Parts: sequence; structure tokens; C-alpha cells
Amino acid sequence: MTNDIQFSSFCGIDIAKSVMQVYKVSSDGVVSNKAVKRADFLNEFRNIPPALIGMEACGGSQHWARELQSLGHTVRLMPPKLVKPYVTGLKNDKNDARGIYTALEMSVREVPVKSAAIRDLALLQTMRAKRQREKVAKINHIRGILTEYGLVMGKSLNAFLAKAGSLIVELKDRADVSPYVVSELIALFEEVKEAIAKIKELETNIESIAKTLKQYDLFRSAPGVGPITAATMLVLLCNPAVFKNGREFAAYIGLAPKSSGSGGKNFVTHIPKKYECNNEVRTLLVQCAHAICRSKHKSDWVSSILARKPKKVVIIAVANKLARQLWIMAKKGEKFERRFILAAAQ
Repeated sequence: MTNDIQFSSFCGIDIAKSVMQVYKVSSDGVVSNKAVKRADFLNEFRNIPPALIGMEACGGSQHWARELQSLGHTVRLMPPKLVKPYVTGLKNDKNDARGIYTALEMSVREVPVKSAAIRDLALLQTMRAKRQREKVAKINHIRGILTEYGLVMGKSLNAFLAKAGSLIVELKDRADVSPYVVSELIALFEEVKEAIAKIKELETNIESIAKTLKQYDLFRSAPGVGPITAATMLVLLCNPAVFKNGREFAAYIGLAPKSSGSGGKNFVTHIPKKYECNNEVRTLLVQCAHAICRSKHKSDWVSSILARKPKKVVIIAVANKLARQLWIMAKKGEKFERRFILAAAQ
């Protein structure tokens, strides 16, 4: 653990709704592991010298991290998946708190503590993603029902919106269709249209908050990056130092191939499956890569790799390169420059 001298104690905290478990090791080696009620939690850290505190990045952790920081302490949030290997013994609060302390001691990768604006931006993005999933589920539900009656339409959202309404009306005139089914389809179709309108409203609100942050224009200067992707990068890269380099950031998103091996032999395999990575962010960067590959002003590197490799391989390579460059831009605070490999001079 670095900079140990500046901290009076080191703590691993397992947070919960009512009771917090605090595992504390003082600078002179005194160890305690006790439960603290929620109402008394901040008082436990008030009026004491600065401490280094580790917590899992979970529900409520951002709030407590900001509160503890306001008291002068240093807080490191860590992904639960990376903390879990350090938890030993039976599953209980004391062992969890001790495991969090051990992960802190081993310098597990951090999750940034978000400012109030970044927190609101992240929550709005979560709400948008949830509504997107619900919208897709309802659209697929309607498609499946209409297919039972021999009615099909194109795969795109525009094709669905253009034809679904008329197909439902067509069912009204069929004698072999129950009016209850038609009534339910009409209600579902209205819910889809309402969901689309709400998603557009959320996107407008997300962009409004994002524009107030200084790095928004920086990310928007990159090729293929739109308002939602830029807002997502504001959240992920609010503290770029969390990632050692651009490759680690790309790997975190799921744009770098996995590797395995032993005995001095290492094998590069495939990029992670969607459940093994941050799939929503990877999807956004893949969409950006598609836009870059469609551009009339492609760089020589993009044109060259498109001529040599399959399209899907190229898309992942371009998305990987874009992720690395976004990390560099956040780290240095510089806008995208044409000298970078993804863009060609116009």
C-alpha cells in the first residue's frame, strides 16, 4: 500500500442498510472489527486523523464515499468481483469487512468516487438503459404475437413503427381473432410509443447535464462519438488514473482479447463474452466504430485494415483504438487531433 505514513488507520467497511461492519487497523497495529449502526457511522470517523478507507462499489457506496471524503479521509471503492477472492471463511459481515481491508492492502483496481453531477449523469444513463431494454422486450412481444397470425415486418425500429399499427388494425377485421387480443396489442403498441418518447426525453436531459462538464466537448471531438457515448465516457473516465493505460481501459470494456496459459506459454483467445464485460459501453463504441468505417474521410490505417480483414474484426479493432484514444484524451485533457490514426484530414 502506498503512502502509508500519511494515514492514521486503514479500514475495510462492509456497508449495509442498517449496520456497517468496520475492520480497522491503526498505524500502530491495533486491530478492531466491530458493527456500527447507520446513525453512528459518520461519528466513528469524525474528528480523527485522515484514514484510508476501502469499500465495495455497491448501492450506497458513492454516497458514503463522498461523506467520508468531506471529513478529510481518503476512500477507495473497489469492484465486488475483485474483492471476492480476498474474502475467506464463512459468509458473514466480519469476514467480508476483513476481505475488503485485504483487497485495499493489495491495491485492487479502484472505482472512481463520482461528483454530484457525474452521479446524476450515471443514474440517468441507467434509467435510459432500463427503458431501452423494456422497449425492446415489448417490441419483440408484439412481433411474436403478430407472427402467430402470419403477420411479419422488417427488423428495424422504423419498419416496426411504420407497419405494426396497420397490422394490428388489420387484425380487428378478422373473424378468427379475439377482440381481447387486439385490445392488448393496441395497449402494448401505445406503451412502445410512450417508451420511445421517454427515451428521447432522457437523452435530452443527459445531454443537458453532460454539456455542463468541461470534458464533454473534448470527447465529442473524437470521430464517431455522439452525445450518449460522450456522456458515458464522462462517467467512466471521470478519473482516468483508475486505469493504468488505454489498453487496460479497452480491456475493461471488453475490446481486448483474453489470454490464458501456464508454464511460460501464453495463448491469446477471443474478446470476452457479453456477460464477462461492460457490454453496454462496448456496444456504444462498436456503433462509433461502424460510423468511423462508413465515413468518407477514413484514415489510411482504417482503409488498409478494411481491405485486409473481415468487417467484424475491423470493427472491434477500430473500437479498441478509439477506447485507447479516449483514455489518452481524458488523461491529458486534450481534444482529438487529426494526427491520430483514426481520422484522415478533410
